[in-house]
Amino acid sequence: MQCGGFRISYRSDERIFDTAVPIVGIVLVLAVLAVVPYYATTYWLDVMNRIGIAIIGALGLNILVGYTGQISIGHAAFLAVGAYATAILEINAGLPFYVAIPLAALITAGFGLIFGIPSLRLKGLYLAIATLAAHFIATYGIIHWERLTNGVLGLMVPTATVFGIPLDSDARVFYLIFALVVPATFFA
Repeated sequence: MQCGGFRISYRSDERIFDTAVPIVGIVLVLAVLAVVPYYATTYWLDVMNRIGIAIIGALGLNILVGYTGQISIGHAAFLAVGAYATAILEINAGLPFYVAIPLAALITAGFGLIFGIPSLRLKGLYLAIATLAAHFIATYGIIHWERLTNGVLGLMVPTATVFGIPLDSDARVFYLIFALVVPATFFA
């Protein structure tokens, strides 16, 4: 009788799934995700798009909170900086979104370095307070830097296109978001 994680070969040790049951479950989830836009209303597609974005944010948060046990209260600030950087690069610089996203990631990484380097030796409550400070500074900047961010009204970004396909419907945005969520979840 097998007990624990006993493996008899390198191949079985490196296998991601021990049985076919998880594979069948994953295939079923992917099949459901593929047909959801045909049956869901625009309201539910919008809700699922927001859930997909939250999943991406939660996967990033899992790296800090899940693997190290440290608390990050201001994680949403980095999502906001990335989103606003992408929008500003698209609107003001006229860049297509597939160019703006990697540049916004670099801008967000710079913002993260500003708070990350001083926080390297912090842990527990002190790290939580430092990340909370990052959140408040980002929120203050987004709201009060109206010339750049349009304040509390936000920014209207032009419709993005992926390989010539405009993302002009919630269904197309759903497919893009979950095309990023599925591999990110798998590799996280």
